[in-house]
Amino acid sequence: MTPLLAVVLAACAPKSEPRTVLDFMDDGFAREGVLTRCNQNREETLNDKECINARRAAATIALEAERARAPELEQRSDAKLVALRDRDSQSVAESAGGTSSGAAAAFGSPVGAVLPSMSHEESLDATEGTELFGPHAIDIDVEPPSNDIVIAPPLDMPELAVVPRPFNDDAAQR
Repeated sequence: MTPLLAVVLAACAPKSEPRTVLDFMDDGFAREGVLTRCNQNREETLNDKECINARRAAATIALEAERARAPELEQRSDAKLVALRDRDSQSVAESAGGTSSGAAAAFGSPVGAVLPSMSHEESLDATEGTELFGPHAIDIDVEPPSNDIVIAPPLDMPELAVVPRPFNDDAAQR
């Protein structure tokens, strides 16, 4: 009788509900344990409610951490941009003065004091002496199409008017 009573009690015992996203957000140890179990066999745990909740909690915590770091990253980015602008303006000023510094040039700035293509010795104007470039008017004589369009009638082919049909029965046509 006792074993029967134990089986009945075990069958009637309420099943534990899976932990929620908030439970996993509060308990990092449980979240990491469940994620480890779930990541060992992803296909079997793909629809496991507890694995879904643990993954969602981990993603939410990572998103909150990234949002918390965003102002600091923005401030560091702004500081780097200001430093690059200062270095570029310094580089341009030194290039104009004829001195060069040991610092590497930023993207788009001249490598030396003056690039060979920027020398003032000779002017290589691509448009000089040619009439290919620049604004030009193109004169085209265009006439509108005439309205004297003649549409030909379809071909008259009497031999195609009667198409012989197999199994043509005169009685079926009546």
